[in-house]
Amino acid sequence: MTNVPLFDPTQIETYNNQTNAAIERPEFDRIRRSVLWAAYGDALGWISELTDSAGLRRRTSGKPLTRPIEWTRRIGGRSGVTITLPQGCYSDDSQLRLATGRAITHSGFDVDAFSKVELPVWLSYELGGGKGTTAAAANLAKTRVQWFANTFKGWTASGGNGAAMRIQPHVWASSNPSDCTTFLPDVVRNAICTHSNPNGLLGAVLHALALAHSISTGSPPSSGDLMKLVVDKAANLMEIVADDIEVTQYWRSAFERDSGPFQDAWQRAVGDCTSAIETLADTSDGIEADPYGAMLDSLRLRDREHRGSGTLTALAAVALTWCEQDPESALIVAVNSLGSDTDSIASMAGAILGANTKDDPPVEVLDADLFRSHAERLSAIASGGRPPSHPYPDLLHWTPPKSRADTIGRSTSGDLYVLGLGQVVPQGDPIEARDLGFMWQWVKLETGQTLLVKRRKNILHIDDTTSRGPTVQTPYVNPSTASAPPSSEDTVREKAPGLLWPNPPRGPISDSKFNEMIDYVKEHYSDDKAIGQAIRRVVNRCTVPQTLVFLGVLADCIQDAPTRDSNSG
Repeated sequence: MTNVPLFDPTQIETYNNQTNAAIERPEFDRIRRSVLWAAYGDALGWISELTDSAGLRRRTSGKPLTRPIEWTRRIGGRSGVTITLPQGCYSDDSQLRLATGRAITHSGFDVDAFSKVELPVWLSYELGGGKGTTAAAANLAKTRVQWFANTFKGWTASGGNGAAMRIQPHVWASSNPSDCTTFLPDVVRNAICTHSNPNGLLGAVLHALALAHSISTGSPPSSGDLMKLVVDKAANLMEIVADDIEVTQYWRSAFERDSGPFQDAWQRAVGDCTSAIETLADTSDGIEADPYGAMLDSLRLRDREHRGSGTLTALAAVALTWCEQDPESALIVAVNSLGSDTDSIASMAGAILGANTKDDPPVEVLDADLFRSHAERLSAIASGGRPPSHPYPDLLHWTPPKSRADTIGRSTSGDLYVLGLGQVVPQGDPIEARDLGFMWQWVKLETGQTLLVKRRKNILHIDDTTSRGPTVQTPYVNPSTASAPPSSEDTVREKAPGLLWPNPPRGPISDSKFNEMIDYVKEHYSDDKAIGQAIRRVVNRCTVPQTLVFLGVLADCIQDAPTRDSNSG
């Protein structure tokens, strides 16, 4: 049994007992191989990502790309370093998938910990992260920004696949993958932390549905199955998440203020998706030579403007399974289809095909034992177990690192920590960047994850309360769905990690009334007396999420005031 060194030793026996129960479920092998093949597809596909045939030959020394290999890549842009990446090194796809899994507890998805700890900290060790995800993560590092109101510049245009590629753990941890209500609400909460455009959100929803179909039925969805998933389930998403206040009211209201009616945009995205499925089905019929390449071209997924589309990437991952049902053969096809998003498609297809094979990947990826442990823990949750959770810092006292280089620090005892994730052990000497004030350092977390972290030459000193999480991780409670006090077994501290307030929220005021309050603050932000009265009224009448949105708008108005004044002059 795979031990998880981060957890207290007294919890290991219980954890292993729960895992033993989990592996007796017929879904366990499907989940485990889905996890392993997803990581394998990512590691293989990252080698050919965003390059042409000449670039691929340089990366592979002229050898065909059929297995993960050691290779060299520049990390960190012009001021970064050229790094030799070990065989099986994985990219942001698997990094964020592991981050999602860490934030899932037996009580649900801790979206606050994911958005305020995982995503901002990920910026310091990301490998190949997309612009949309990195911009969203950087904005979430601001104290006043909440996951359901992450309105960074261009937030409603973020339609890439950065959400779709990381949401598999919600399906792997589902108690019943055939029932989409057991995982889609958390998929949506996860996705809109970074991707609010309907194409980005639909890609996450569609991939989750396709993966769930594969796990619950034992085979990837056909074109007919895929169409049914879109029409019967994805199209009705807002009904499925109707009880989620943060999504249906606060996030949706913010979206509609910037981009118009969400339901109209969602139905357009669904309509485009069904048309694309029809196109794929027509293209796949009767083509013997490179059917997958023909389908990529039919979706224009080699074009720069469509290559990273969330919806189209999810469709391509399923379409690949129609061409090759052996995962190893399918992933070789995917990663050699240059010009497409090779690692994301291969990773997502690997998750789907891995659930339907009896074979493990032919080569171990980096941190393979961690991925096995990841599968075991999520399977234990799916079977009703209560495995220990990652000890995140108390969010009431947590401040994300000010810059990417500030994530790694040295405690008073001299140990190195990646803030929010735990103690790390250096793996070799640091590598100096062109900017001599910064370095890159290979480190390994106690849980076994290998990170290449950007750090300062002189590491900052941190106190132990900053470097460590709470001694005992308390269960996470989702305030939007809490209807009764937790049982004595699930008692939550007043300041539990991930909990924004100790009691269920008051009923929200109407959208129109809340919008009036937002308009008021925009008009009167410079009147201290008026704003003071408005804050008191909001605190007394509104829920905490509404109050946070109100204060965020007020902060934006005040911070932008000098710019407005100078422009008006």
